[in-house]
Amino acid sequence: MPTLSRADLAYVLQILEQDTIHDLSLISQAVQMNPRDLLNQVAIAMADQFLSGARDFHACDAVMNLLFGDIVNVGMDAEMPEPAFSIYLAFDSGEHRHTGDNEEVVPWEKWTRPELVQILDRLADGLSGGRR
Repeated sequence: MPTLSRADLAYVLQILEQDTIHDLSLISQAVQMNPRDLLNQVAIAMADQFLSGARDFHACDAVMNLLFGDIVNVGMDAEMPEPAFSIYLAFDSGEHRHTGDNEEVVPWEKWTRPELVQILDRLADGLSGGRR
């Protein structure tokens, strides 16, 4: 899977944060990456940044919500882009308390963080060919 440089990630995030209406094909051309790979790379970066504390849940969730339409559109012609779709769902699950959660529950800590750890672990296992 191609990787997005820090500079290109910063460029993509700047565009997304400046304007909620964006053209994924233009962004993809600018960073010379196909839309599916771009979505996956930005999603992985948001997961990494949330887990490391570089960005808070709300900032990462906002980016993933901005990309949701693009994820679905890319998935219309083929399979859903993975892990982008799973990462979107993990952030989505942290937006609210779930049935049975008490008032002290921080949804993104209970739901999002463990889901993202599992997704990134599976991705790392797939890239290394290892099993746990």
